[in-house]
Amino acid sequence: MIKMTGIVLVTALIMTGCGGGGGGGSVTPTAAAPSPTAIGGTAAKGIIKQAKVLACRIVNGAPEADASCASTTTGTDGSYKVTFSDGYTGPAMIKVMAGTASTMVDETTGADIPYNMIMRAVVPAVSSSTTVYVTPFSEMAASAVSTTTMDATKISQSIAAVQSIMSTLGIDLSAMPMMDIKNSGSNSATLTMQSNMVKQLGRVVMAAKSSNLLTDASGVPCNAAGTTTSQQIACTVAAMAGVMNSYVTSDATKTAKMLAALNGQDVANLNMPILKADGTVSMVSTNMTSATSMQSALQNGGMPMANAANAANVIMGGMH
Repeated sequence: MIKMTGIVLVTALIMTGCGGGGGGGSVTPTAAAPSPTAIGGTAAKGIIKQAKVLACRIVNGAPEADASCASTTTGTDGSYKVTFSDGYTGPAMIKVMAGTASTMVDETTGADIPYNMIMRAVVPAVSSSTTVYVTPFSEMAASAVSTTTMDATKISQSIAAVQSIMSTLGIDLSAMPMMDIKNSGSNSATLTMQSNMVKQLGRVVMAAKSSNLLTDASGVPCNAAGTTTSQQIACTVAAMAGVMNSYVTSDATKTAKMLAALNGQDVANLNMPILKADGTVSMVSTNMTSATSMQSALQNGGMPMANAANAANVIMGGMH
């Protein structure tokens, strides 16, 4: 009986410890895991392949260390997507860096050449699906913001300042840097913005090779500053970024030289990347001054002849 009493007493104590005494037990609910957020898009000067991509949170006014950034690699179509598993929604910086065997397309020849520089983009906020295109023009916006006082407001102002300058060339920073027949084939206005972005990116590489208006930090023209096309392009992208003095102002002299360098290039023959109706990407030689050539490029992408003819006329009417 003594043993039995001991067992009863111990059992009673255990029951009391589990919420006995009439008070009832309480269970702390498990916090729901945050919904992931993501940044995706395309990296192009032409299409950048197999490059390392970092998406970095901006914390206390500065991008986090590279080792802490979300990372991925661009595909053969320049596309990328990175995910923040913690559901981060603040401002961020995207960096496209040289990786193993990374290349970019030379739009004047259609050939792949080494990609050996860094191009960036900034975004004021990240959502469940944020689209960011990384180009020489996004690098201008990233360069316009101090890397020690970044915030959503300054980033938005920087993007707006660059957009104001580039609008003279008809560039919309939100435009995909290739012709997307697969998803935008029925939207001539979108195709116009995309084709104009491709046109101006082609002018960047042409200016890198032929113009003496854009220079390196020592004042040497970019077309003479490097021994390879990729070096000349890297110099030109840096010179374009150097147009911006801060997140709200630009150097008028540098701006004028940059616009003159781009406008001075003949775009009668560029290799235009097209996301075709079947989902594949091809480089199509296109005379960017000819509606007939543009129609042929659209048909090559899988667009029916009548639709291509109408779209080509709209595109050429909106070209800069």
